[in-house]
Amino acid sequence: MKQIEKNNISNTFGWSEFSGAIGDLGTTLPLAFALVISNGFPAARIFLLWGIVYTITGWYYKVPVSVQPLKAMAVIAITAGFSAGMLSTAAVLYGLLFIALSSTGLIKWLQQWFSQAIVRGIQLGIGLLLAKKALALIYQKTLFLNGALPAGNWILLMALGTLGILILGKYLFKRPVALIVIGASVGVSLLFGIRPGVLETAGSALHFTLPYWSQWWDILILLMIPQLPLTLGNAVYAANDACHEFWGKQARKVSAPKLAASIGMSDVLIGLCGGFPICHGAGGIAAHNRFGGKTGGTTIILGIAFIALALVGNLSTFLFLIPIPILGTLLLFDSWAMIVLVRRLVDLPQVIVAITVGSISLATHNLTIALIAGLIVERIVALDTIKEQLNRVQIRAKILSSGIIPTHEDTEG
Repeated sequence: MKQIEKNNISNTFGWSEFSGAIGDLGTTLPLAFALVISNGFPAARIFLLWGIVYTITGWYYKVPVSVQPLKAMAVIAITAGFSAGMLSTAAVLYGLLFIALSSTGLIKWLQQWFSQAIVRGIQLGIGLLLAKKALALIYQKTLFLNGALPAGNWILLMALGTLGILILGKYLFKRPVALIVIGASVGVSLLFGIRPGVLETAGSALHFTLPYWSQWWDILILLMIPQLPLTLGNAVYAANDACHEFWGKQARKVSAPKLAASIGMSDVLIGLCGGFPICHGAGGIAAHNRFGGKTGGTTIILGIAFIALALVGNLSTFLFLIPIPILGTLLLFDSWAMIVLVRRLVDLPQVIVAITVGSISLATHNLTIALIAGLIVERIVALDTIKEQLNRVQIRAKILSSGIIPTHEDTEG
């Protein structure tokens, strides 16, 4: 029995896992590209460190737990142009915070604020935001992430064709075909003479450095606090829920404290090596599942691919030969996997809370505001439910006391 149980949670490396490996590129590649251009990270360092974490994550969890850059922190950092040194320090500090949350048990205490309705609402919000991002990618003015070639009017046709192929592969042929789509798009780009261009950023693949402790206050206020609710809701609680929804017993090694611990340890390692911090996004987990991933082999494959891209010259730049409309379509396809999870809620009060969180997330692009609103609505709904139950009890008591309905004692004998 022990041998059978062990085999049930082993990693596999079939076609499905290879296809699932590329499911999250629609989110990861644009952010990676922006961090290279705007913040001075060498592309090799970004892909090497994320690749190492991806490989270890797949080996340990035995399911496709995604590895993604911290989205809120990335957007703030890209917009403000923070240095790579400041962001690697942020990775160390953020990692130490999550190690503390996991080791002290605070991560379990915080979980009480993230009910099933709140978690589903966060997943809904992420799905809607991913869909919005996907549509923005599809309608980009250029065909490639490095700005090469202006997009023509036929760009929508490319997106619709890609979506049609993905849907046919998923529902008609029951085969994940995203890997074929990605490979074909890169091949066609090369066939037409498109070249990715070299990303000229100084720096080595690894840069061992100590944190800049003097910057801790700025990092806390500007980067960590805005990111924390998103990480807790999306990368810990919603990610844990998604893993068990998608893979059941295969995800038995996944738990909220373990996800928090792996985020913490990964970010400390990444920060000390001069990289940008990561988390385990529920959206990325859904993407890997959507494109066929079933075991940790999915993330091991992607991790090894990232490592190879980092170590072999400028090979990583070839990732940017994937046309933007295709990246957007992949992202749109996998966003649906997050959105439909709200259907698992059966009670109307829970649905109201989830829709509140999801809609406010979409409207504000701020999961912190959405989370606070959801908690307030949840308390209001809960209070109304309690009042309704009390009213029913009082009405029944009045009916029984009036003698209209016989009591238990009246019916005896």
